Amino acid sequence: MNQSFKRFLSFLAITGTGMYAFNKFIEFTSQSRNLTFYDDENYYSWRNGTIFYQKKGKGKPILLIHDLNPISSSIEWKNIIDRLSKNHTVYAIDLIGCGKSDKPEETYINFLYVKLVNDFIQDIIQEKTDIVATGASFTFSVMALRMAPEQINHLITINPSSISQNNELPDPISKCKKRIFELPIIGTFIYNMIARNNAIYQLFETKYYENFTRIPSKLIDIYYEAAHLQGSKGKYLYGSIVGNYTNINIDQAIKLIDHPITMIISKDYLQSKEYLKLNLNIKHYEISHLGYLPQLEYPDKIIKIIENEIG
Repeated sequence: MNQSFKRFLSFLAITGTGMYAFNKFIEFTSQSRNLTFYDDENYYSWRNGTIFYQKKGKGKPILLIHDLNPISSSIEWKNIIDRLSKNHTVYAIDLIGCGKSDKPEETYINFLYVKLVNDFIQDIIQEKTDIVATGASFTFSVMALRMAPEQINHLITINPSSISQNNELPDPISKCKKRIFELPIIGTFIYNMIARNNAIYQLFETKYYENFTRIPSKLIDIYYEAAHLQGSKGKYLYGSIVGNYTNINIDQAIKLIDHPITMIISKDYLQSKEYLKLNLNIKHYEISHLGYLPQLEYPDKIIKIIENEIG
């Protein structure tokens, strides 16, 4: 064995040990502050895992569904849930693979979330409900409506993912990306780097908020903790997302839906015209100078639209 090869093996060993140590450090420190504790914690024993949810208020039900991202959770709705609960029974769930819900080591596909929405309404809410969904969660909310129209009344979405993004399906390159995230040490290390505290703050600064001075530091810490619950197993959902496994073509479903759909659009993120071409009955609000998550930064504007649409 020549010296160059020995040095290479030594480099790999040192690098691997460093990554492992870093991963363990994140695992043990990210949850130390217990910031994701809620007074109203509820759990749904679903067929594919235990689902965490909040329930507040009385009245006509609303189901709040956060963006499909392993750093996201029901904390996304913290600034509107109490206000909405004055006149509604409000449910805010942590999607499977996110927050305090189970994070199984499997491939996450769009249909998994379709079933979660429909089963949650059937088993927990038990009456026809309105849905408010952010980003990519709009896709499986639409498909849930198509599969069980008797369970869903009005669908409101905030900055839904674009038609072109929805249509990106797994290919050899995206499948390779997914496999990398599933690797025991390297995949966990990459996920931990993507979901580190500074990276989350940068995401809020450049995308989620329009005015970075309004970002609460504690909110970043909560997102960080949620991303690392259960030992950074959020990497499996992240791998499925970058692998395009959570995408689905919803063009035909949009065309055929006759239920009311309302879109709240920050102009910088999506031209709603691509959806209006498919269904002229979609109602949309285009609001300038808002970030990707206006329900956190400017909750009053979002509450006003929701209450105007569903009463």
